[in-house]
Amino acid sequence: MNRFRFAAILLFATELAACAIGYQARGSLSDVAGELRGKGYPGTNGGGRFVLNDPAGRLTCDGIANPPAASPNPGSCIGEAGEGVVRCTDGREIPVRWEAISCRSWKGNGVDAKGNRLEFRVERR
Repeated sequence: MNRFRFAAILLFATELAACAIGYQARGSLSDVAGELRGKGYPGTNGGGRFVLNDPAGRLTCDGIANPPAASPNPGSCIGEAGEGVVRCTDGREIPVRWEAISCRSWKGNGVDAKGNRLEFRVERR
């Protein structure tokens, strides 16, 4: 096998592995014990979607981060911010605000109707 072909195969395998790792989502909900973990799916125009699960597997929360309403640094994702909503399998709906930390990560928070606080972070690993 020639060197070019070997390099191309190695590059393809590396890119494929990077995509498999993807975005990780982590968070906490004040009335749920333990860290919530899951996956993130960035949107093409900013924001995106994420799913969080409690350690016991009883609660799943699906979040939507709408495209940014504010973009203070033209040409950069840093500082973009927007709103969204998180819906959980126990019926709660949590309005959230999010902010881009970088072009590969964002964080946010919100409070449900009973005053329980959600904090989350989605980032490329």
